[in-house]
Amino acid sequence: MRFIHKKAVILVVAVLTVFLLAGTIAHGKYQFTFMERVVVTLLTPVEYVLAKVGYGMRQTGSFTGQIMTVYRDNQTLKAEIEDLRQSSVNVTEILAENARLRTMLDYKKGAPQFDFVTAQVIARDPGTWTSIIMINRGAADGISKDMAVVTAQGLVGSVINVYNNAAKVQLILDPRSAVGSLVQRPESRVAGIVEGSSANPVSPHMINIARDADIIKSDKVITSGFGGIYPKGLLVGEVLDIVNDEGGLLKYAVLKPAVDFDRLEEVLVIVRSREPIAVPQPVTPQATPGQSSGQPAQPKGAAR
Repeated sequence: MRFIHKKAVILVVAVLTVFLLAGTIAHGKYQFTFMERVVVTLLTPVEYVLAKVGYGMRQTGSFTGQIMTVYRDNQTLKAEIEDLRQSSVNVTEILAENARLRTMLDYKKGAPQFDFVTAQVIARDPGTWTSIIMINRGAADGISKDMAVVTAQGLVGSVINVYNNAAKVQLILDPRSAVGSLVQRPESRVAGIVEGSSANPVSPHMINIARDADIIKSDKVITSGFGGIYPKGLLVGEVLDIVNDEGGLLKYAVLKPAVDFDRLEEVLVIVRSREPIAVPQPVTPQATPGQSSGQPAQPKGAAR
């Protein structure tokens, strides 16, 4: 009831105020200075508060809009930075691949006696990391078993299994491999067999070297052409050390391979060679008086 009474009083005051204003306007006079002061006095604080609230709301809305704009711009810049970073990675990879392929192309031009097929290394045997790799070329590309595999730096190994679009390559680091080799130095030309070492998988050995053979550290070792697989003249590695066999007449050389097998990505398969490959013929031993004819003792290893 009290609330209804207050509303009635307010309504009466409003109606009287309207009539007073109307009467004043009808007489062409402006005589409500006191009333104006009262209204201004009452409404000024309210208008001030409303103005402050409105200003604050406008400022808050503007600030919120600015935050959202900054957030969107920040997300856009992050995406652009990530795109630029990925583009930089792609460009770096393309440049590195281009440098490798250019080196291989220069090597191919400098070895006209060979016909090559370029292949990528697509896998390594996890159980024999330093022994077998898989390449992405196979029978469909003219690859066949026992073809030599190289890079511009030197000898990699040979093809041991061929599939339609892939092939397995046995590296010269494999202890089961055997490469007929010789010392490149003109004063030496010592021949031997390079095979992988199970004791040191990254350093193959050149074996079957006579104790008094002329071979020294830093000598370059190349393929000899014997064995029917590797053409003559392919760089195998460099002599790091020479070790005498215990209680024997032979010694062996520890080699640093010419190829960095940890960074092997592309290889060249020699599908045709115009370089003569010597295939050793079996020798029939001559019987000597008092000695029966028979097969001589075979040296360790057999060149391929």
